[in-house]
Amino acid sequence: MLSFSVAGFPFGGLVLAATWWFVLFSPWTAPQQGFWWSMAIAQATLLGYSLWFLRGQWRPLLRNNPRLVLLGIASALLLYGLFWVGHAVLVAWIPEAVQMVGSVYARREHAPAWALAMLLGLWIGPIEEVFWRGVVQSYLQQKLSSGAALLGTTLLYSLIHIWSGNPLLMLAAFIAGLGWGALLLWTGSLVPSIVSHALWDVLMFVLLPLQ
Repeated sequence: MLSFSVAGFPFGGLVLAATWWFVLFSPWTAPQQGFWWSMAIAQATLLGYSLWFLRGQWRPLLRNNPRLVLLGIASALLLYGLFWVGHAVLVAWIPEAVQMVGSVYARREHAPAWALAMLLGLWIGPIEEVFWRGVVQSYLQQKLSSGAALLGTTLLYSLIHIWSGNPLLMLAAFIAGLGWGALLLWTGSLVPSIVSHALWDVLMFVLLPLQ
């Protein structure tokens, strides 16, 4: 169990994340800025917060070995397969799902594929794991049962996407977040979830998009 040097719930980080997600996704502010570059800046501020909150506590969270990396790769492929099946079912049963998924993929046009791969795989995905699983979930695990910490973190991660007005995006965040949080519970390391999140993002948005 980690012992944080900074006492108290990471409220400031959640306010920071909620503010950025409002700017990025709300219909009032989203058209005013470039989504991917603003997202990159948002992640930089969350990384800064995480570095401050977790100072001196990185070693247990970044424990690494080849098995953890392979676990991250395997979980990313499993998640992608799950989303591929889910997308096929939703499109067949709910025609409106095509438009909701399309609104997410429309953002791919805002940056070239190589830049998206770099941003998602090396910056955005890893930093989201550092903040949501490394800061929020690790803190909650000290205060709650493992299951409650996992569910609480996943709900927060999903709800922060509410500004998009896209229920499917919130559902996707919940399902993926549950998987990444489970990896932290299982291994005690952020490495599998970082690898999984980064690879899943690149698969979904660059290499094998669903639309």
